[in-house]
Amino acid sequence: MRRALSLTLSVLLLSAVAARSADAQSSTTRGFNAGIHFTGSSLVVEDSDRHNAGGGGLWLGYGFNRTVELFVQADGTKFDVNDAAVTGDWTMGHADLGVRFHFANSLRSWVPYLQVAATARAVEVQNGEVNDVAQSDNVSLVGGGITLGGGIVFYFNQSLGVDLQLLWTGGTFTTIEAGSVSFNDLDLDAQSTRFNVGLSWWP
Repeated sequence: MRRALSLTLSVLLLSAVAARSADAQSSTTRGFNAGIHFTGSSLVVEDSDRHNAGGGGLWLGYGFNRTVELFVQADGTKFDVNDAAVTGDWTMGHADLGVRFHFANSLRSWVPYLQVAATARAVEVQNGEVNDVAQSDNVSLVGGGITLGGGIVFYFNQSLGVDLQLLWTGGTFTTIEAGSVSFNDLDLDAQSTRFNVGLSWWP
């Protein structure tokens, strides 16, 4: 009888401790993760001036453990460019496949992180004009690069938080397309930055 009572008390004590730990948990970085954000970005090609843009993006990831998460991210922005060789409606897209490393503590309501990704990047000019002469075809530059960056998530509760993120992408544009015409031997250095503010959700 005494042994049974001791066992029952031990089980109840462990259950109470587990429940208290669960209640105290302020953040999570495990399992599926989705996010949406506003994006402010910039682009420099070769020695040209820096051009700024605004837009938004989406995020999908999976945290294998408290530290490592595999993710895909897509961002799109629109530029206001009036002083380039080709004027018109400029847009830029980034598509990232990478790994994020969290510096996580489940009892803390903020989690910093670093990330690295392979990136596909494209810039398109619609309704373009060269020397005030309208062009019939859209012009696009396409290439790849490496993205480095990091950020911090401030959690409202265990699974929802505000994500602040700063990213830098270095690489080249290797292809230019104008309508059905394509040139694949370009080597234009390009650097772009992104500052993202959004929501991160761990269902």
